[in-house]
Amino acid sequence: MNDIYNIDEIPPVFLEILKNRGLEGREEIADFLFPKLADLPKPAAMQGMAEAVDLIFEYLVAEKPILVWGDYDVDGTTGTALLVNFFSSIGKEIDWHIPNRLHEGYGLNIDWFRKNGKYNAKQDFLLITVDCGISDAEVINQVVQMGGRVIVTDHHSLPKISLPDCIILNPSQENCGFNGKYLAGVGVAFYLAAGVRAKVLSTGGINETAQEINLKQFLAFVALGTIADLVHLSPTNRILVKGGIEVLKITQFPGIAALLDSCDIQDGNVGSEDIGFLLGPLINAAGRVGDSETVVKLLTTAFAPEAGKLVKKLVRLNNKRKSICINDLEESLGILNVNQVLEDRCVILAGDIHQGVAGIVASRLVDTFGVPVIVLGVKPGKTGETLLVGSARSVEGVSIVKAINQCSEFLLKYGGHDMAAGLTMSEVNFIDFRQKIQSVIAAMMDAKPVVPASRNDFYCPVADLMSEKYLAFLQLLEPFGPGNELPVFKDNNAKIVNSKRVGRTSEHLQIALRGKYSNYKGIGFGLGKHRDEIQQNPERTIRYTPTKNRFRGTTSWQVRIIDI
Repeated sequence: MNDIYNIDEIPPVFLEILKNRGLEGREEIADFLFPKLADLPKPAAMQGMAEAVDLIFEYLVAEKPILVWGDYDVDGTTGTALLVNFFSSIGKEIDWHIPNRLHEGYGLNIDWFRKNGKYNAKQDFLLITVDCGISDAEVINQVVQMGGRVIVTDHHSLPKISLPDCIILNPSQENCGFNGKYLAGVGVAFYLAAGVRAKVLSTGGINETAQEINLKQFLAFVALGTIADLVHLSPTNRILVKGGIEVLKITQFPGIAALLDSCDIQDGNVGSEDIGFLLGPLINAAGRVGDSETVVKLLTTAFAPEAGKLVKKLVRLNNKRKSICINDLEESLGILNVNQVLEDRCVILAGDIHQGVAGIVASRLVDTFGVPVIVLGVKPGKTGETLLVGSARSVEGVSIVKAINQCSEFLLKYGGHDMAAGLTMSEVNFIDFRQKIQSVIAAMMDAKPVVPASRNDFYCPVADLMSEKYLAFLQLLEPFGPGNELPVFKDNNAKIVNSKRVGRTSEHLQIALRGKYSNYKGIGFGLGKHRDEIQQNPERTIRYTPTKNRFRGTTSWQVRIIDI
């Protein structure tokens, strides 16, 4: 299928999809379908890279302490694991820390340094942040006063306050000429590893085995973190993630192999949907309930038996997270008035919501109402005041971090990007914050471009799309995510030959669709209400997309019904 980009061989519906994404010429299509690692921008192009690499090399040669501090989400934990594994591969063991989300909160925490004997004395050590640090000017200043040097690797929007004496690796810096502004935190970490490896190879003096280190193996971490963090799939990210998914299929890391096995992903049959809906939530679960260190231990272990034990712990934590999330989501839906949400153009909730699942609840509410959402949980402050800590999720065309930035006078801490953010405030500021953010978001919603609802709807009969040839083309469009959304197809004459309600409250719809030679299984989440209509008229117009169904090690394709 290497010549599949021959336009004459591409089915019309896929040409339409490619054109919809601004791709028409043969070369453009070829580059999109078959991205090459050789086309990645060089590490040296990133502002601050030369200084960061030289500083790390200095500490490696002198064998001085190096600490990697990562965020507790998938992006931060995969980036931390990537660097720990990389340094181990060149024969250097480093320290690492992931803060407890519930007790330490987001970002750097000076109390941890004060309590840690290795770092609280006036000594020379190097701190490298992963997916955090860009908003931690005060803590970084205190770390520097303790005798530490600091390299901040982050991808979140830069705050108004400049950081003290430290090196910053962030592609979104104003004067950074790096051709990949949308890197995830783990992507920045990967580039740092690439820069260090290049320095080691050109200079020597660290470890002879560095010659044998293949950086491509670390792309598995980049794929996990980039997809799970909903980062825009720019050309650079597409190359990294596509390469990472290929590596995931043949991974040599016991922890990743255990993750795949726990999600019943076998025979290398893994894609962006698996990362977004299976692997990502499983990894994130630990951080949501305050145990992100388990993730890094899993992703850095060299022993399969230990990986098996750790992944079982992750599954237990994920089940705990699901239970908390269901309760908080149902409670949130129960107090929301649909008409009020549509009038406000956003949802701003504060209450007895578990901090660890605020982001998931916000995402589900975005899916339900189609507006930006901020969900905040109550947390006691150190000085006796009540804090509100939570997460924000947005819709295409509305940058939630820019909206929050306009309300920064009410906040103690915040950070994020266009589609997601985290924030902390004193409870006494909530009413004023809510009033202003509602006004800001309403203006952004009014100003965002009006895009036809059918922009991603492409006509294709189910019987055609579920053929081997069409499914192969669909997989070539991978990875899917922001900037390259999974296409939604429409069949105006789908024949439903069987249907039944399923789910805890019969809210879902399980169906069988007539194909050319056999019927296709289908599932419609939240569509159980349509069964009576289908019984009366089984020939329907459906909006759908193919999806994988896994059962006892076997993977098959089914139809996910989006609307009837």
